[in-house]
Amino acid sequence: MFQLIHSEKLKMSRSFGSYLPLSAAALQVLISLCLSMGTAYYSVNAWNWWYTMILPGMLAVLCYLTMKKEKKQHYANMLTTPIPPEQCLTSKVLYCAAKLLCANLLIFFGTAAGGMLIGTSIPVLNGFAAALLLTVCYLWEIPLYLMLSARFGMFASIFTCMAMTIGSLVALGASKLWWICPASIPFRLMCPVLQIMPNGLLVETGSRYMSAAVIVPGVMLSLAWFVLLTFAVARWFGRRVDY
Repeated sequence: MFQLIHSEKLKMSRSFGSYLPLSAAALQVLISLCLSMGTAYYSVNAWNWWYTMILPGMLAVLCYLTMKKEKKQHYANMLTTPIPPEQCLTSKVLYCAAKLLCANLLIFFGTAAGGMLIGTSIPVLNGFAAALLLTVCYLWEIPLYLMLSARFGMFASIFTCMAMTIGSLVALGASKLWWICPASIPFRLMCPVLQIMPNGLLVETGSRYMSAAVIVPGVMLSLAWFVLLTFAVARWFGRRVDY
């Protein structure tokens, strides 16, 4: 599997998709630094804007660009090897997951460095935990976006991303029913970890949103969705590819 992931890296090398995750994260850090005018809200804004707006859209575009290279060549790269298409699809999922982790870690290092210079209410360990949790909580979207990109194209992937993000943010982000929709899980988990509400306001002291009891169920639900969707999409892809 490691060789398959490395081959995905070679396929995407020197392409826009290869630079997109880190470029989006770096741009987010720079924009937040400029708009916060050097105040302590720099880290708060950077994290909140990242996981509520930039990260979901970046992930949808990354998945589309990853699948576009295969569709453009009529899946020739997959057909020239004896490796089952299901494994090839799984390697794409893991490649995008690695890119997602790198982008989240860049946000962490950027906010941690800026926080040391400007000041922040977000401890370094909480920021590191947020980077890992956001990676886990967004993993399930990768196979979904790959499937939508392969079946319908970029518009379906990005539209689904916007609908899920806005819907879960408005309706379930701070609701007791956050666990129903997997897209609302990262919004809820960031409340106790970063002490930021989905709307960008700081969590009040003593609020029920400060409870860390939601973290383990949120992680377990996200991983369950990830495993289920990866298995289902890989099976679908193995039968659906137009040879």
